Amino acid sequence: MSTVYTVRIHDREYLIRRDRDNNLFVNDIPLSVEHVPVAEGMLLRFNNRSFTVHVERSPKDGTTYLVNVNGTSIPLDLEDEKTALMRSLESEKATKLHSALLRSPMPGKITNVLVSEGELIEAGQGVLILEAMKMENEIKSPAAGIVKTIHVKDSDAVEKNAILIEIS
Repeated sequence: MSTVYTVRIHDREYLIRRDRDNNLFVNDIPLSVEHVPVAEGMLLRFNNRSFTVHVERSPKDGTTYLVNVNGTSIPLDLEDEKTALMRSLESEKATKLHSALLRSPMPGKITNVLVSEGELIEAGQGVLILEAMKMENEIKSPAAGIVKTIHVKDSDAVEKNAILIEIS
């Protein structure tokens, strides 16, 4: 079984993998590295060059490190495979837009349309006010998206299940 890390240095991202035989790959390119512990950290040798490396974890979080290579400090973010997957899923979930039809949950009268066509809305955002049985009900978007079409206007009477707004 291999160990996989995502490393971000400035605006560049690298996929680091170590296989079960302890071979190292950077973006699927094999890398032959010799390492020797020294008082200052680690001495690394590869491509006929030697580097003195010292690594410190940032106190602000568990994924940021400050790597000192031959006296030059380089900040980097390091994520294991599981953390990178969770971050990508959270990002996808937060930015995913859906298509939906917003229908009237009951008969009533539209008293206020809170959005306009072309507006970007979030899931759970109030989009209109429906008065039914002398009570005002805020109708919320079932999904994030863009308001494609508004089928009602203020003072319109609507029946149950009438299409109020299309979201794309």
